[in-house]
Amino acid sequence: MRANLTRTAGSVLLAAAVTVGFAPAALASVGPEDSPAASTATAAATAAAPAANAPRAAQSPSQVLESTPWQTTGAVDQDGKKVALDHPGVANYVGWAYYKADGTFTMYNLDDSPKMHGEWSVDAEGKTRTLVAKNDAGEVLFTRVVPLVELTASTFTYRVFPDAADQSTYFDIIHTPTNHAEPGSEQEPEEPAQSPSQVLESTPWQTTGAVDQDGKKVALDHPGVANYVGWAYYKADGTFTMYNLDDSPKMHGEWSVDAEGKTRTLVAKNDAGEVLFTRVVPLVELTESTFTYRVFPDAADESTYFDIIHTPTNHAEPSAPEKPVDPETPGTDEPGTETPENPEQSGTDEPGAETPGAETPEQPGTDAPQDQDRAPVDEVPADTIPAADAPTAGDVADDNTANEGDAAEDAAAEQGELARTGAEGPVAITAAALFALMGGAGAFVAARRRSAA
Repeated sequence: MRANLTRTAGSVLLAAAVTVGFAPAALASVGPEDSPAASTATAAATAAAPAANAPRAAQSPSQVLESTPWQTTGAVDQDGKKVALDHPGVANYVGWAYYKADGTFTMYNLDDSPKMHGEWSVDAEGKTRTLVAKNDAGEVLFTRVVPLVELTASTFTYRVFPDAADQSTYFDIIHTPTNHAEPGSEQEPEEPAQSPSQVLESTPWQTTGAVDQDGKKVALDHPGVANYVGWAYYKADGTFTMYNLDDSPKMHGEWSVDAEGKTRTLVAKNDAGEVLFTRVVPLVELTESTFTYRVFPDAADESTYFDIIHTPTNHAEPSAPEKPVDPETPGTDEPGTETPENPEQSGTDEPGAETPGAETPEQPGTDAPQDQDRAPVDEVPADTIPAADAPTAGDVADDNTANEGDAAEDAAAEQGELARTGAEGPVAITAAALFALMGGAGAFVAARRRSAA
């Protein structure tokens, strides 16, 4: 009977489940084995479910702000238009912000340089944020209260008014969470801050841009900008050198930056050390990554200006050209050759040839010794040969027989000379022929004289 009632009750429950849309499997455990204890446990679990799904307690506005570091990532004006982060009405609010749970804060510029520190608070309703900025001595510098536009885990935006009396014009400064470690924290050890002068002398600089008073880019060859373009080298000894972008010299002299980094002064000098001019310009920005100063085309009108932008460079400083080699110094253009040790000595163009040394130009080309009392035979003038003079009638009459003896003696003497000099030589042969001719001529003349007598 009890089993029948149980089966009947189960059928009724199944039918009801199907009617309201539950799947039969959800009630598969329903059956005779169910007990009052099991029903009690199920009821307890059902009662505990709402407590487990209850929403967590919401963070207070202060807890939201201190839960993460913040980075300035955007800005819009009263019309919802995007505004550049370097806009004059926005730039002062840009950087990294760290709100601590102890109610203190620190802020830094995007280059990690310190900006300000002090105390902070957010009202309970999350409508305003208050900063009390202090100096290192703990003295209050200023208090700033700004309305909050949005404060959630993903966005922190507040509103600033350029003119506190005119709330129709404003900028909304937008921040988003960041994991950028706080400068000077254990994750990023703080380095000693450089002075403005140390920053300027730490690297060579190249002119890379220019903008006018409206923030518009200006070409580097613009007449109001071109004079400031080039490479600049600021030395630790207080001197500087500047060059045009083609490395030609521009100017040199002395430089300085005031302790607060507000102005840079140049004293240009000539090669004699005389001052050419002094120029003082206000500094717009001086960091390790950017060096910008402002120039005014008309010193009396500061509403019109150009900001000259420089960035670090590894361009080596141009140096003076190397001293040319003295063109008067002898040398050679071909490697491996050598200049003769004594350039005045003549040489030879043919390897292995030697300069003759056995003979001198003053000596004849024979090896036979010469009679020192007589001139060489080949130097006797032709007009000294007797055969060349035709005898006259007076000569024949005067000389008569005496000439016969002279001719015979001359012929004998010449023959003896030939014997001493060596008849086999070319000069001796020639001389013998000449003397033979002379002897024959003398005999002919003697014969004529005898016949005439």
